[in-house]
Amino acid sequence: MKKKRILLTIIFCFVFSDVSNCYTSSEIHGVSELSRNITHILNILVNKTYYDKRLRPNYGGRTVDVGITMHVSSISAVSEVEMDYTLDFYLRQNWMDPRLNIKRLGAKEELTVGWEYTKDIWVPDTFFPNEKKSYMHTATTHNSFLRIKGSGEVLTSQRLTVTASCPMLLHLFPLDSQECTLEIESYGYSDADIRLFWLKGFQSVTFDAEIRKLPTLTCHLTFSRNLSFYWVQIYQPALMVVMISWVSFWISRESAPARVTLGIMTVLTMTTLMTTTNGQLPKVSYVKAVDIYLGFCYVMVFCALIEYAFVTYKDKKKKQQKIEDAFAKVAQEDAQMSAGPSLLTPLNRLPPPMHETSPNPWQLCSTSCQLNTNEELPCECDKLTSTTSLNASTWMHPVDPFAIPQSTTTIPKYPRFQRHSLNSFKKLSTKKFRNHHCCSSSDIDKYARIIFPSIFLVFNLLYWSILLKHSGRL
Repeated sequence: MKKKRILLTIIFCFVFSDVSNCYTSSEIHGVSELSRNITHILNILVNKTYYDKRLRPNYGGRTVDVGITMHVSSISAVSEVEMDYTLDFYLRQNWMDPRLNIKRLGAKEELTVGWEYTKDIWVPDTFFPNEKKSYMHTATTHNSFLRIKGSGEVLTSQRLTVTASCPMLLHLFPLDSQECTLEIESYGYSDADIRLFWLKGFQSVTFDAEIRKLPTLTCHLTFSRNLSFYWVQIYQPALMVVMISWVSFWISRESAPARVTLGIMTVLTMTTLMTTTNGQLPKVSYVKAVDIYLGFCYVMVFCALIEYAFVTYKDKKKKQQKIEDAFAKVAQEDAQMSAGPSLLTPLNRLPPPMHETSPNPWQLCSTSCQLNTNEELPCECDKLTSTTSLNASTWMHPVDPFAIPQSTTTIPKYPRFQRHSLNSFKKLSTKKFRNHHCCSSSDIDKYARIIFPSIFLVFNLLYWSILLKHSGRL
């Protein structure tokens, strides 16, 4: 009994083992048969006896319509210096080739094969006219595929990275918007052979009529620059440097080393900032918006330095004027004292006698002639002669042993002393008038503390309002 059970078990195992082996072999046979059929179909499609990849579809007949779609994955770089941009995108091309109709060969609706098969079929010779450099991605394998549909419709997809030229207008830099193009053309075929179009309805064909008509698609890319980077790197440092230059207005004008050092340092800092900024931008023949801002900031810090030079000049002139005024005052007093004869001067300086009741005629003459502008003495001083009726006691001091009688003295004229006195008086009056109406050096600093920030504030309001309006961000 036990032997029968063992025998049945062995037979059962052999039976099921054979069934499993038969199923696996049949499955493998079916897959291999399908592969052989697909391989046979692909070989028949590109059989050189009736398929020539050197000829476009419908050769000699209607044009080949090549539909193109693009999917942009990233824009890695936009360079103002080189005036180009780098684009990473998927390029898909779709066209009809009746010679690749797989339905007539009994294949299924669609075949997806490797990119190597494109070496055996005709593909459009599309290229990018404004390309500087480009490459096709190959990590980890060739990033492309080929798909053939039943009616002969062919679809290719490639991942490309293209660096294309983009002429930029930087008048509103850094609040500018640049429109760059990526042009797609057929390298060898004219528009009589190939018509490029956007597969989703957008059509744009440009050509150069002087050379030949070429089918062209143009992809327009608009770039709006981000201001935050340039605000931190350019505008904010320039703003701070200008505000630092205003500190000199609160430093004493006597502290020349401090104010001069501060002024020179701000000017050099603005020069360095302008040089660094222009080094990162292309050499263009027009003025950019950032050049206007940096140029005005440079003028502001330079004017702050010139303001201190003007203050120093005014202070020096003020000190020199005080010295001249002192000399003029002394000269005026000397001229007044020299209005009479020198030998009478000691007598005039002596106190009058106790019995003198009439005023001294020389004192009256000196007082009346000081305010006259003529060079000669037109006042009553000329009428004083030796006949002046003064007592001898008036001309002689009781204790002076060298008294000179009145009858032997003649009073001369002294136009030279009087002319010097009057010119000094007019010069002194003119300077006092000028000083009364002109601001002092300390007043210049006070005015600068208000004028400089006000001018810079008005400039910023006008600059940013105009720039934002023209850039379309306001």
